[in-house]
Amino acid sequence: MRIDDVIGSVRRCIRAMEGYVPGKQLSGGTYIKLNTNENPYPPSPRVLEALRQAVGAELRLYSDPMALRLRETAAELYGCEVDEVIAGNGSDDILTIIFRTFLDAGDVLVTPAPSYTLYKPLSALQDATFKEIPMGPGYTLPEDLDEHGAKVVIIVNPNAPTGVLHPRAALRAFLERTQSIVVIDEAYADFAGESVIDMVKEFPHLMVVRTFSKAYALAGMRLGLGLARREIITEMLKVKDSYNLDSLAIVAGCAALQDQEWLQETVGMIVRTRTWVQQELEGMGLYVPPSRSNFVFPTIPDGRAAEVFEALEKRRILVRYFRGPRVQDSLRISIGTDADMEACLQALRESLTQG
Repeated sequence: MRIDDVIGSVRRCIRAMEGYVPGKQLSGGTYIKLNTNENPYPPSPRVLEALRQAVGAELRLYSDPMALRLRETAAELYGCEVDEVIAGNGSDDILTIIFRTFLDAGDVLVTPAPSYTLYKPLSALQDATFKEIPMGPGYTLPEDLDEHGAKVVIIVNPNAPTGVLHPRAALRAFLERTQSIVVIDEAYADFAGESVIDMVKEFPHLMVVRTFSKAYALAGMRLGLGLARREIITEMLKVKDSYNLDSLAIVAGCAALQDQEWLQETVGMIVRTRTWVQQELEGMGLYVPPSRSNFVFPTIPDGRAAEVFEALEKRRILVRYFRGPRVQDSLRISIGTDADMEACLQALRESLTQG
């Protein structure tokens, strides 16, 4: 058999799709890395100590396939039952489980645009129809979001890549009128101080997705949570990989959730830096949507966003540039330490004045 024959046997939807492109990860050299929304501060000391104690002979054994201890810890924190929580290998794993659970070929998934770019390839994997509905002025939820025949509607809140928060009242109004399954991706909710987890008890068609990668500084551990009615979680557990979390990830997740004091202190530092950075960018004359996340999304004037992106990289500062519609004139800049952001702001000033 020729390789062309093998490739011809690949599922049609896979051959037709474009894969997700993550932010650049560089090895070697010294870069200020502000392109993947990682936490600039170390994880909780309680997490590091728990991991040290967990490294031993028991690693020869399989992890708990149900991650029960982590789910119990999350349920206690969020005021729900353990069978209303599912744990995953990052929130991307939770999203994949949701898509595999609910989407058949031809089903419609709708998301406000711009949005997290992973949703499109995850839809393509299921051969589902992916629809982006442009947000209203100021990046508000589209008024016609529930008018596109969606089986599933997914809303990232605060929005990525803009950082804008959709208020609880707007989400509640949407939940009350829609007959679609609604997924609220709260990857950045800890920086906003708002969540709709409590609404899961009220709305049976609501699911909430959480990550440990941002506020908890555990991007390298790959930890995520999904919260929904127990009947939904039961179906999702059928879909997940048997041992989708390793033993160390479970230990780290429990310790992270149990140290809310560290979380609030670290989030507070990032929010203070974000506020300062937003003010500095606006002082340069740039439009910056009001961010409630751990990044900002300034518009670069005169169609120069790609040029400025490349200029920053030459100065060894990594930010994120998206080439699609509605986002091609902006840069997403993660919030780092104050020193990181001062260097980024200075490089940005120089790049803008050299045009």
